[in-house]
Amino acid sequence: MSRPGVVSVLCGIVVLGSNVCGSASAAAPIASEDCNATIQATPIIGSDAPGPAGLRVAIAPTAPFVLPQTSTPEGFSIDIWNEIARRIHRDFTWCAVAKPTDLLAAVEHGNADVAISAITMTPDREGKVDFSMPYFDSGLQILVRANSDNSLLSTLASVPWRAIGQFVGMTAAIVFVLANLVWLMERRRDRNFQKPYWRAIGEGLWITMLIIATGEHGERDAPGAWKRVLVPTMWLIGVLLVAQLTATVTSSQTVARLQSNIRDPDDLPGKIIGTLPGTVAAGYLTQRGLPFVNVTSAADGFQKLMQGDVQAIVYDAPTLQYWACRLGNGALAVVGPIFRPEKYGIALPNGSPLRKTVNEALLTMYEDGTYEQIHRKWFASGS
Repeated sequence: MSRPGVVSVLCGIVVLGSNVCGSASAAAPIASEDCNATIQATPIIGSDAPGPAGLRVAIAPTAPFVLPQTSTPEGFSIDIWNEIARRIHRDFTWCAVAKPTDLLAAVEHGNADVAISAITMTPDREGKVDFSMPYFDSGLQILVRANSDNSLLSTLASVPWRAIGQFVGMTAAIVFVLANLVWLMERRRDRNFQKPYWRAIGEGLWITMLIIATGEHGERDAPGAWKRVLVPTMWLIGVLLVAQLTATVTSSQTVARLQSNIRDPDDLPGKIIGTLPGTVAAGYLTQRGLPFVNVTSAADGFQKLMQGDVQAIVYDAPTLQYWACRLGNGALAVVGPIFRPEKYGIALPNGSPLRKTVNEALLTMYEDGTYEQIHRKWFASGS
């Protein structure tokens, strides 16, 4: 298997946000506050010696690198750090931050000794913290709604059924009001309306639908002044209702066609794009002058895509593939090539003596095949 690269990813969940620090031991996690708290070291499994004081390792859920909502931290980056800590004989405790963009701040402000998750190395970030050698090659990619091979199913899936349901309810209420107006107008002179209320309203509903469909009441000899006003008004309301229904359906079809035309970054201008604020993806879109809608989590992004609030999501390729696999159920697709290449690294305080030790451990993991074993555990082989 090749050195770190962007590959198709096994299924998982991306959920941002956590506040609990846990032990690196395989036993139950110890209680801690957050990265601003004083955290006691806990020996890790496999430590050969007590060594120096334990390290505070900041993490933030970004699947598949750090999985959320697990009793003990799990993920590709978690396994990488566990192996590094075992080789350099350092005890540590996990320290979770609220979101990935808080990781570097935790290290920079001295609230954590190490940060690892899916941290992109950039010149600006290098000026604030030190990075280890890269341990994963990534990049940005685009997530869109998938097109179905079955045109009928694709068409049905793109129909805004919720909006249509609301529209039908509103139309029924309007028609019921119009039927009452017909009943009030006809009840003294038409035998069909001289019956119990609900049966008479049934006649009113029938007459209302005829007027909406044909624009005529059926009586031309002596229609009366009120009837001359009411009939064309009801017909006009019917025309407006049909026009609104048509616009609702056709607009959803247009959005679906626009989404299917997104194939690479050059197709993004003019589209409604979503991404996580404060990330490299957000910086890329801003640099290109492309506005974006804030996405806070995988579930939020999935919902925005399926409801048509956004037409594409731009983010790190491995995470997007996780989103598509776990949440999409075939409804989401990662499209186009990987662009704006990125490298993930382990963040340490500026001038940290630990940097050289960590790099040596990474190099030996490459040489003895340990890195490849961990890589195969979390990412699809042969991709």
